[in-house]
Amino acid sequence: MCKGYDENLLTKFKEVTEREHLLPMKVSDFYKKKVDEEVAAIGIGGPLYKCVYPTEEKLTLFGPGEVEDFVQEYNHYPVPGNTDIVRQYPNRLLFMTTETCVCNCAYCFRTIKLAESGDITQRIRNSLDLLIEYLKGQPEIEEVILSGGDASLVPVSVLREIFTRVRELGIPHLRLHTRAIVYNPEVITDEVIALLAEFDVRLVFHIMHPYEICDVVRNKVEQIRKANIRMYNQHPLLAGINDDPEVLKILYTELDNMRIRQMSAFTPDIIAYSASFRIPYQRICEIFDHLNYHSSGWVNAIRLVGAIPPGKARRYNITKWDEEKGIITFEINGVPFEYVDFPEELYKKSEKTTLLWRTYK
Repeated sequence: MCKGYDENLLTKFKEVTEREHLLPMKVSDFYKKKVDEEVAAIGIGGPLYKCVYPTEEKLTLFGPGEVEDFVQEYNHYPVPGNTDIVRQYPNRLLFMTTETCVCNCAYCFRTIKLAESGDITQRIRNSLDLLIEYLKGQPEIEEVILSGGDASLVPVSVLREIFTRVRELGIPHLRLHTRAIVYNPEVITDEVIALLAEFDVRLVFHIMHPYEICDVVRNKVEQIRKANIRMYNQHPLLAGINDDPEVLKILYTELDNMRIRQMSAFTPDIIAYSASFRIPYQRICEIFDHLNYHSSGWVNAIRLVGAIPPGKARRYNITKWDEEKGIITFEINGVPFEYVDFPEELYKKSEKTTLLWRTYK
């Protein structure tokens, strides 16, 4: 363990995860080297540290409205008895291919759902049969999104079977989400890249902070780009990790340099043990207003959205904002939803010297 880690805190977190059935801590050697460098420079609690390690605030700070499944995925299982197929929108659905990840993100919004079931790779073919039968009766679905867990960890033979059977139904779009690009780029092997190219699968990364990008990551991205695979990025906006317009400007500029299109930035889900990552909505608006004013359109032309039970909420979906009660009402397709805002007094604005503790290179 690198000098500067709080062994007592890590032990306490292990006890909490076992008691509360939360996703346990899991860090790849590749990413740990980056965190070790950060801890050696500024101690614990920096942006990369917070991505994978617990802080004291994660265990002790709690906010209003926290639930186990904020987006209510359990209301969007179209196949009775199956939790691997999730359909929240008319024209697309999620296929949960695995509950295994290269690292376990400390901010994971499925921290309880994933921890409950363990690895589901062994049952994926049964779920695939159900998926194909369901899709046969749903001609309006035009995209299947492979998620999890990290879908890049699914064996190539299984990925090929999924892609082949979905394509045979005439569904035009396939998408795969992964954070392996920064946790361990070598997970995305030559064989995986060739398969993604063969089936014209869109690849969506979840890159959180510019310090996650290094030459190893750039080289892997370049290899993917040369295979003519379309690459995108989306991420949550999280306190202590990327809640600053300068951090986002650097991140989005670097993604653009690598020919990765930034799609969306998400407001944090209101789930158990999420308070240390949450940001008041007014501060979120300030961050993106500043970013939009001080950067070019090719940097800031992204969606700021919140994943809520009725769908993806944007600022123009706000119909009422009760600052005294801390309730923001969004309305999507005629369905209102009361979003419990994070209190200003609980939010600790991140120091730029922590978020950008070294010159980006």
